[in-house]
Parts: sequence; structure tokens; C-alpha cells
Amino acid sequence: MPKGSCTTLFVSSTCYDLAQLRTNLRDFSEAVGFEPVLSELDSFPVNPSQSAIQNCLEVVRTRADLFVLVVGGRYGSMNDAGKSITNLEYLEASARGIPKYVFVKSEILSILPVWRANQNADFSSTVDTPKLFEFVSHLKDSGEVWVFPFNSSQDITNTLRKQLSYLFADCLALRAKLQPVDLSILQLGPEALRLYVEKPRGWEYLVFAKILHERVQSHKSKRLDLELGISFGSVIDLRDKVVAINWVSAKFTQITQVVTNLSKVLNSGIAKAVGAPGEPGDIQRIEHIASRIAEGYAQVIDWTLEFNRLVVVHDLEKIMNLAANFSSNIFAEIEIFSAELYERVQYALVNQTHGDVVNFTLTLTVPDTTEFEQAMKQLQMQTIYES
Repeated sequence: MPKGSCTTLFVSSTCYDLAQLRTNLRDFSEAVGFEPVLSELDSFPVNPSQSAIQNCLEVVRTRADLFVLVVGGRYGSMNDAGKSITNLEYLEASARGIPKYVFVKSEILSILPVWRANQNADFSSTVDTPKLFEFVSHLKDSGEVWVFPFNSSQDITNTLRKQLSYLFADCLALRAKLQPVDLSILQLGPEALRLYVEKPRGWEYLVFAKILHERVQSHKSKRLDLELGISFGSVIDLRDKVVAINWVSAKFTQITQVVTNLSKVLNSGIAKAVGAPGEPGDIQRIEHIASRIAEGYAQVIDWTLEFNRLVVVHDLEKIMNLAANFSSNIFAEIEIFSAELYERVQYALVNQTHGDVVNFTLTLTVPDTTEFEQAMKQLQMQTIYES
């Protein structure tokens, strides 16, 4: 919903048998300041190249802020899979995660247990097809939405007034939690933002775990390049052995510095970010530290990718392959740590005894460099003799 536009209320129901009810809901929507979205209105956006069902689903997908489903005695027209338009509209609203209010005619709800006990009986005096009972049964059994009974449009509007008031109060509470809006909050992903707003026990650690995983995953394309053995960029010409030795030495200094920085971030930064026991965490620091670790992860991958752009003589191929493998444990350990941290934190919070201290350690190891060091010494001796 763009800022400055009216909140839209989409009404989903069969049209002909509930025509007056839909008119009443349109009037209610306008009376409370909402924009009514009903398919019979000339303001209903229609794409001429799409079918009626496609148009309805597109409007739910792109225009609906609130969704009201009203189920009477007719199931309505169906698609090839046997689902009605109202059923499909409801599924679309659920997929979007917008607020849904479901109203089912009281008579249908009263007969539902009878239908469940004897589904082969004739209920044609109440519904046009047993599929309507199946739909209502799913609505009640799924547990994902509250089903309100109604006998008249007045029942629906009375309920909506109360429920929309509750929704408005929830929105005000959420607004209060997010004010003033910190740039760090705006950068959170949906799961991390939900945890920050709800603030369950240990939210600082949970949010940190979510952000870290999100940030590491954001570099997945680089990780895939590494798996493919490709790297786009300028060719690095190291056919001169002296130049190659200096380049590899500088590369090792660089990767050592990255590991040192990652250690500093974790050892000195995380305690301030999550706060001392009994004190709230600092979301700006939490976001910053998680992002720095992910940036270090990306730098390690970039460091490794450079080896795919080397042009070297045959004598240098082995030593360059050994050097490139130096970082493999580092980024793999960060990936595992970020992927498992959230569940480990959850487990610790559930099983922690009061006063216990739980540590989560990211250990960065490097492979045995003995063979590489020997190869470097041989190369250095060889360049001395050649010179």
C-alpha cells in the first residue's frame, strides 16, 4: 500500500445470492474510510487479456490490503481443479499474508457436523455442492483463520468494526516499537525484523543468528562461482617467478589480516552488541557485527577467486593450487556456523538453567601448510640459482 493511499478492503463472495450483502459491505467500507474492492464495481481493475479468475487473483495479489471472505449457500463457479473463485482468492490472500476475516453463514456451520457424519446425504436444500462443506471444513480445521458465523450483513459489519479496531491498536503498538526508525532496523530481513519487534527471550542472539545467516547467504553467487572454478576480472600475470613469490606472500598477509579482523569482531564486539545480563542489546551493533562477519566471509571467497585468474608457468601451478586451498576451511566453517547458530541458540534458551553461561565459538582453522612452505622454499632457491 503506497503511502498516502486509502486502505483497500477486498470482499470475496459469490455475487448473485449475496448481492445486497456485498452492497452493504461496500457502504461500510466507504463509511470507515476504506476503498472497497468488489468485482461488480466499475472501479475494479480489469486486464482484458486475462480471464475472470486471473483478474480476481491479480487484484488480490496487487491491490488488497484487507481481505473479507463471506461464505453463503453457493460455492460458485470452479476452475478445472474444482476450486471456486472465492477459494482461490482466499489462498492468494493467505500467500500474501494480509489480514483475513472469514464469515460463514450460521446455517452452514450448524449443518457442518451433520455433513461430516454423513457426507453422502442430500444437502441440496442448503448448499449447491458438497464442495462448499469441504471448503468450510478446511477453513475451520486448518486453524490459520478465525471463522465468524453470520445471519445478516449487520452481523458482519458489527464484527468488522471491532476487529479492525483491534488491528488498528496492534498497528499503533508496532509503530511505537519501531519509532524512531533506525537505519539498522530498515536493513533487517523479515524473520530478523519479526524477532526484533516481538523481542522474545534472548532476542539479541536470535536476531544476530538470523542476520548473520541472511548476510552470508547474500554472497551465494560468489560461492557458486567458486564451485564452478570461474572468476570474472582482470587476468593476473605471474609468469615471472619473483613476481609470483611476492604476490603469494602479499596474499597470505591479506588473508591473515582478514582472519585477525574476524577474531576481533567476535571477541570484542559481540558482548557489547547483545548487552550484559539483564540489559537490552544494541540492534545497531548486532547488525554491524553480523554484517562484518559476512563481509569477511565474502573477502575470503574473493581472495580465493583471484587464483582462478592467474596466468603462471607450469612450475608454479602446484604451489598456486596449494595456496588457493589455504582458505577452504575458513569460509566452510563460517557457512556451517551461520547455518547452525539459530537452532543452537534456540536449544540453549530452552534448556538453559538460570545463571548458566552458554558460549558459541566460531573456530577458523587453516590446512597444514607444510607442503606449501616446502614448495615455496624450493621456488625461492630456484629463483636464486636462476638469477
